[in-house]
Amino acid sequence: MRLRRSRLDRLEDDVLNESRPLAPILRQVIALGGHAHSEPLRTWALRELQGYEGTDVPIPDYRRIAAPLVMDGLTGRFQFQKQPVSMFDLPDFAQESLGDVLRLGQGVGQIESLIARQPGQTVQLAPAMAAEVAVFMSQNPSRQVLRLYWAVHPSAMEGVLDQVRTRLVQLVGELRAAMPHGQQNPTPDQVAQALQNINIVTGDHSSVTVTAPVAVAHRRGSARAEIGGAAQRTFPWRLVVWTALATLVTAAAVAAWVTWL
Repeated sequence: MRLRRSRLDRLEDDVLNESRPLAPILRQVIALGGHAHSEPLRTWALRELQGYEGTDVPIPDYRRIAAPLVMDGLTGRFQFQKQPVSMFDLPDFAQESLGDVLRLGQGVGQIESLIARQPGQTVQLAPAMAAEVAVFMSQNPSRQVLRLYWAVHPSAMEGVLDQVRTRLVQLVGELRAAMPHGQQNPTPDQVAQALQNINIVTGDHSSVTVTAPVAVAHRRGSARAEIGGAAQRTFPWRLVVWTALATLVTAAAVAAWVTWL
């Protein structure tokens, strides 16, 4: 009788298969995070699927890639293409957000599609304010800027996808190490333990690798703070302070009453 393969078995097979696209694998991770009651895992996988553009979620550092900012346009009767843009060409309001470093905010499915659409060719990605900056740069009467974009080499985009896949492999490895032989699916505690050793980024731009206590919520019961599996108890400083204040107030009242007598 053939044993039924677990979610982790299927995830491991797919993530180790380099030909498998990442989008369906990340959907498996969302489902795994749901069964394990892991909000950080679900949040990260969902953001990698949907992308970071148009959100308040900071783009992770591993999505930071080198890409030249270039422009197409006209100068006199001549047309130019892919001319590098100097920082001195940019207006003051765009110098901090534009340059030769791009934070790739697209979802993994869109990144994979961009790479597959023109294999081996440079991908052109326009900044959000490209039109406004082009108009400003065209104030020079000898030059008209028609397009402004980053010329992204496919290998740089593939590097971002490789970073995501590596984190998924780390996840599987950490879960395997935490689960005893014969266990089919990880528990919430095991997922929380695995995330402590994986360099992924959650919505607040903080690494899931933690040194502070991690709140682990079980199916029935409240969350507790744990470090290395041991519950941490904090000293009740607030209770001590309020008790001391109440004692002082009571003593002052008694002294005033005795004096009045």
